[in-house]
Amino acid sequence: MTVESMASVGTEAITREAVDQLLGEYQTTYENSSPDYFKLFAADATFFVQSSPTRIDSREEFQRVFALTPGTTRRSQILSPEIRIMGDTALISLHSRVALGDEQHYLRETLVATRDSRGTLRIAHLHISPQEMPAVPDTPERALEEIAIIEERTATTASTVGTPK
Repeated sequence: MTVESMASVGTEAITREAVDQLLGEYQTTYENSSPDYFKLFAADATFFVQSSPTRIDSREEFQRVFALTPGTTRRSQILSPEIRIMGDTALISLHSRVALGDEQHYLRETLVATRDSRGTLRIAHLHISPQEMPAVPDTPERALEEIAIIEERTATTASTVGTPK
């Protein structure tokens, strides 16, 4: 599937299926270091990414700052995506895990997607920030204490609001 094959239906409201398809393309083109990755973004998209200290104000500028090197091995996982569709706009927030060789990066991402003038779903804004992983407790005693506190809080919450179904 290529970027050109993405659903492009006039000015219809955005569907969950169209957003899922966009996210699939976003992940696949990124992992493959494909130039099609940049085609997923609107020409006037804005970006907040780790590789730039300031906002990036166009797809062209983003492509200069964030060069995808062909042949680079990447693996990524999109974790816990939340999609909020608001008529002709979709707000997508997610966590991701990216492996570059032996390095792993945990990220938080927010994407805003809208249809372009041809009706094709494009990313109008991307914000990526690092997700710090919680530290492992330094002593077994502390770990047991933290587990007890979490269990106590969970029990208190469950007794207050009930258990989820």
